[in-house]
Amino acid sequence: MRRKAKGFTLIELIVVIAIIGILAAMLVPSMLAYAKNARITQYNSNARSVYEGAQLGITDVIIAQGTVLPDTVYICSAEGSGVCVADGSADRCDITDYIGEDFAGYFGFMTDSGGTGCVYAMWSNSPLTAAELGTQMTSGDVKSSFDTVPIGCHPLDE
Repeated sequence: MRRKAKGFTLIELIVVIAIIGILAAMLVPSMLAYAKNARITQYNSNARSVYEGAQLGITDVIIAQGTVLPDTVYICSAEGSGVCVADGSADRCDITDYIGEDFAGYFGFMTDSGGTGCVYAMWSNSPLTAAELGTQMTSGDVKSSFDTVPIGCHPLDE
């Protein structure tokens, strides 16, 4: 009497491995897209925090000094500092109290034409220039920025 062999055949194992490979090939690009979208959301959220802090910081400057430069880019060029300096000027706007001392990254914002508020803010994990901060970004601009220097923006120009 012959005993029946137990286990999988080589063909069955190859079929299972092929199915797993096909599923992985379909899932990996989706997972990478989800990770990129999560980073975009995080950067835009950080930019929103800067935007809200800038609105409050501008109000503080107006109360203390009476004016904020209109249509001006303010840049925070030192990571961990909430002090933003106007591009081409010595004017400062400290938003540390509103974003927290532990808020990391590089950011800046653009003041409105009346010098009474913030039009938009941007955030990145690498230093930003006045040229990068000079134009409000769309959602497409934010997505394409993640291929070079990732930047988040709030509000987005649609």
